[in-house]
Amino acid sequence: MEAILDDLLAFTRHFDLTLYDWQADAFGQACARVDQRFKYRLAGISVPRGNGKSYGGALVGLWRLLCGPPPQDIISAALDYDGAKVVLEHARQIVRAVPALADVIEVGATGLSVPATGSRWTVTTREHTASRGRHPTLVVYDEIGWAKDTELFSSLLAGQASVDDPLMIVISTVGRRQAGPLWTVKVLADGGDDGVFWWWSGQNLSPKVTPTFLERQRRILVAAQFAREHGNQWVDAADSFVSAEDVDRAQQQGWREQTEGDPDRTYRAYVDVGIVHDPSVIAIGHQEGMVVFVDRLLTFQGSKREPVQIEALEHALVDLSRKFNLTQIRIESWQGIAVVQRLAATGLPVELFTPTPKSNAEEWPQLAQRIGNGSLVLFPHARLREELLNLTVEVGPSGAKVVDKGKVHQDHAVAVRGVCASFPLVEEGPLPDLLHVYGPSDSVAHIREEGAGLPVWMNIDDIP
Repeated sequence: MEAILDDLLAFTRHFDLTLYDWQADAFGQACARVDQRFKYRLAGISVPRGNGKSYGGALVGLWRLLCGPPPQDIISAALDYDGAKVVLEHARQIVRAVPALADVIEVGATGLSVPATGSRWTVTTREHTASRGRHPTLVVYDEIGWAKDTELFSSLLAGQASVDDPLMIVISTVGRRQAGPLWTVKVLADGGDDGVFWWWSGQNLSPKVTPTFLERQRRILVAAQFAREHGNQWVDAADSFVSAEDVDRAQQQGWREQTEGDPDRTYRAYVDVGIVHDPSVIAIGHQEGMVVFVDRLLTFQGSKREPVQIEALEHALVDLSRKFNLTQIRIESWQGIAVVQRLAATGLPVELFTPTPKSNAEEWPQLAQRIGNGSLVLFPHARLREELLNLTVEVGPSGAKVVDKGKVHQDHAVAVRGVCASFPLVEEGPLPDLLHVYGPSDSVAHIREEGAGLPVWMNIDDIP
């Protein structure tokens, strides 16, 4: 019985609390004790999303709440108040499920407590002033990799200065920058500070994170976001939508803008309608095998004195339909309703497209993936290049949100995105990396000759 007082894993075994192997390894080492004192005062554990790090933090909190020298003062922290309650909610569920714990731990609206010893576990807000004056014996700081600054981390750590045998354990997936509290913990541990522990993995170690789920996430998320969330990788320029290298590769394949299409090929068009400040842009493209080619980009720039005329867009689309075998014309925004109605009456395959947060979260990653894996070919276009490189990715509850932080609006990028979304990203199975197959120096002609029409489920080693 005495072992559970000084050994986290003995505590979990005693109450029959199941741990994954990685949790036992990481949290067991982070909470190691020597001569009845913590080996480390500061410990960091970083794994991909959904692998159970918050649950592990909850076990640490319960262990110290019940077994640490009383009275324990435990604080949960995170990016905000609701986020800080995640670990505590895991602990509440554990207590309710284990009668022996429920007999001695009181579950309250604002935290947990042990009435017999006076020990308590509460949540703090992200404002460091809310916890000043507290001297916590244990701090569990969740998702610290995304902290906007070091104020709360520094304040809580300083509050432990006068505490005998304290522990701060930070748990998080990596953030956007190689900076901040999580990065500091890593640097201290890598630098040989014997009071700091660091445990990191880029693998998904929970059986709940299935290969099927990850493959779906790979298709939905921008590459940098996937690497960060599910590979737990600090990615250089992780906020960038695409890299300059990938955009230049797409525009430097020897492809040129086409004035008319191949009669034996079908094409699809996308229209981003702007009237005054934003231009209207028409993009036309076609697909050959796994590769999408952008054939035309037409820009109609308006002003307050001379706004873009809807009739000009209509005439341009009618003319383009004579030169390209257009099987689909998607026209974006409410301003395109009249265009769709009039052109539909002429027999053209037009449809109105109203973008939503959901459609944006689905279509932008498709564009980024095609640019990244080489399955989109563009002709040189300075404005499009500038727009693509000005785009950044913000992570939100609905997925990746693409934001334009430059002075140039993203109208050409939107039009190209719309064309890409018109074609299937894959036919079946994962999309091979064309550059892996052919090498970056090969011409687009080689890709068209050898790669077009290949079934995408074919093993790369079988490609001649």
